[in-house]
Amino acid sequence: MTAHSNENPGLLTRRQALSSTGMAIAALAGLAALPSAAQGTGPQPLPSTKDQTGEAANATDKLRIASCQFPVSGSPAENAMYIRDFMHQAAQQGAHLLHTSEASLSGYPGCDIPSFEGYDWNALRNQTSGLRALSRELKMWLVLGSAHFLDQSTKPTNCQYLINPEGAIVDRYDKCFLTGDRSRGDQKFYSAGNRLVTHDIRGVRVGLAICYDITWPQIYIAYRKRGVTLMLHSMSNARDKGPNCLDTLNVREVPTRCADNRMWAVANNSSAPYSHWGSFVARPDATIAKQLPINQPGMLVHDFPDGLSEGGWYHNLQPMDLAENTIMWWGTPSDHPRQNDGQSEP
Repeated sequence: MTAHSNENPGLLTRRQALSSTGMAIAALAGLAALPSAAQGTGPQPLPSTKDQTGEAANATDKLRIASCQFPVSGSPAENAMYIRDFMHQAAQQGAHLLHTSEASLSGYPGCDIPSFEGYDWNALRNQTSGLRALSRELKMWLVLGSAHFLDQSTKPTNCQYLINPEGAIVDRYDKCFLTGDRSRGDQKFYSAGNRLVTHDIRGVRVGLAICYDITWPQIYIAYRKRGVTLMLHSMSNARDKGPNCLDTLNVREVPTRCADNRMWAVANNSSAPYSHWGSFVARPDATIAKQLPINQPGMLVHDFPDGLSEGGWYHNLQPMDLAENTIMWWGTPSDHPRQNDGQSEP
């Protein structure tokens, strides 16, 4: 989901920023038509509410997530420098995984770049390889927002690469719900995704989602049915002229999805001014545990499994199920082998 503006008010250089902060075609598909990469698809028990603070008594027993925001640009090299910096910071703070925003390496067409016409895919591949090598060096998981090339005649996907501590691509989530139509928004530039991606990391089952997915309740419902308790949701609501409804939308929708499904979520954003909201952690009692300020780079760190807020409670005693033939993507997926293969090379 992007703010529809190519303006770039008050953009800081990377060095200055770091120093200053330290419809479309809808596919009808039932749930069974969306394959998942989970190691087992049965639902897990609902999390305990005993740990109300969310602080780890022993971080080695938890999954420590670091989530970063920075002014994403159209330069993969510049974006990669930010991501490397945050990977090192995350490692210093004992994080097991760094989570980056939507299109954080590639840049977002219609926002950070005009389009993918003439795009340097080799440059993107080179930077991806470098970050995979750093994951291996730091022994860290990386959820990397990018674009996945299919071929010269097929629109790429808007993706999150799930990279393990050996530097391998374990899986890739492709954004299922695309904004706009074939002439504007995401659908002008991307092929839609058509499958969910989950993975168990240090005993926590995580699910992946991207931006506009949040406005479709069925995504979180489908992930809950796969046993997911933590969503890593990468977004881009930045590089805009100023405030609008996006300042409010996601900081309310994400906690609501969490409350509806008894889940936690980490939602992050680009910080390119104007950025509509800062990255945050949402809990299933509909509260926000932590949030970064807007318009500046930063990183938050949080441990999972988490608890609820002090005095908080679960609201939804019987979470909603999916209706038959629920729409599970918006836009046009390709049938390209490179899209169907979640481990295909960038």
